[in-house]
Amino acid sequence: MEKRTSVVLYIGRALLSPWATAAAIALAVGFGLWLPQLCAALKPLGELYLALLQMCSLPLVICGVVASIGRILRDGQSQRYLGRLVSVVVGGLFLTAVLAVLLGFAFQPGSGLSAETTQTLGRLLSASEIKAGGVTPLREVSFVEFLSSAVPRNIFAALSQGSQLPILCFSIVLGIALGVTGTTGPKSALESFEATFDALLKVIEWLLYCLPFGLVSLLASQIAEAGFGIFVAMIKLIAVLNLAVLVSLVAGNFVIARATGRSFFEVLRQLMDCLLIAFATKSSFAAIPSALSAMQRLGLSRRTTDLVIPLSVSLNPIGNVHYYTLGAIFIAQLYGVSIPASALATFLVGGVLAAVAGSALPSAAAIGVISILLEPLGLPVGAAAILIVAIDPFLDPATTVLNVHGSCVAASVVSGTAESDGESPAALPVK
Repeated sequence: MEKRTSVVLYIGRALLSPWATAAAIALAVGFGLWLPQLCAALKPLGELYLALLQMCSLPLVICGVVASIGRILRDGQSQRYLGRLVSVVVGGLFLTAVLAVLLGFAFQPGSGLSAETTQTLGRLLSASEIKAGGVTPLREVSFVEFLSSAVPRNIFAALSQGSQLPILCFSIVLGIALGVTGTTGPKSALESFEATFDALLKVIEWLLYCLPFGLVSLLASQIAEAGFGIFVAMIKLIAVLNLAVLVSLVAGNFVIARATGRSFFEVLRQLMDCLLIAFATKSSFAAIPSALSAMQRLGLSRRTTDLVIPLSVSLNPIGNVHYYTLGAIFIAQLYGVSIPASALATFLVGGVLAAVAGSALPSAAAIGVISILLEPLGLPVGAAAILIVAIDPFLDPATTVLNVHGSCVAASVVSGTAESDGESPAALPVK
């Protein structure tokens, strides 16, 4: 019996090791390039794994936000944590926008393209226009409309549709109400939310044992479907955006390392699972449970990580800032539009607003909010959507990874370590 138990533990450790995830990624690339028919068969399994993750993600966000806000308000900690969160989110978004603008103007992703590349992009636009009956600009989403859409008219409808921003708004309001109500009933309700949160984390821990198989199924089908023709034509934009993501990841990892007192590579090792989930699923919310576990293993206080990470995923999508800002700069340079110094404010503010607005929308619909940046410059939103959607499979995984990593950076800045809060780190296994 003991021998069988030791074998099971060994297999479990092997499935959770970085070597298993690395092997899964290598297999996915090989299958995607050379066995596309196998990828088609694996795709339903990947979608099933993603569905299981998403099954837990929204309930976990609701329970985590409600319980964390309520607990903080009842403990009198609201000004300390929420004030820090607002300043960290605003500062992080605008610093990211500045980096995106600097890289966009330094590397000129939409300028100096070869004649062959220009012809490829022209054919893509023409084919898309013929198929759709002409380029139709997507509806512009104003900031007021974005704020209005955040308030759920019917919370049950929002839950059934998986509308993340309205659900988040409702969770914040409910957490505040439970936190400021001074009777024993709200305290019991908060304890129920916390117990449900712990149970969902346990389910996520079970699902992580299937991560290598989920990665193979998800990544292989994505690689097989994306193709590389448009990748070659728009390689400059893809390279600049991924460079921006890499710079932000490295800088953010140093911030986490400094805040937690761990080494740079130890932080990266602990965060690897949640970043891989974000990369494979292209869903920030699906990676939240793993991110929470990782940050608690790094010694951050659960009191604030349970609050900051879910909120930051929606309100601090720094990967989206790179996506929209560099995409708009690319379109402007592609059409030969000179960008005056006065337009820099449009890229900075518009990039932040578009990023926050787009975080609540599916990827195809989220492209429409790039109009916040393009409309003031008189650039065609429809053409931008056609070009960016075509290379979205090469951009979205990296920006989703940065969104999740950015939420971890925000948590490390907002929260003190567990020891400084007088709280023991969460009892989670160190991998």
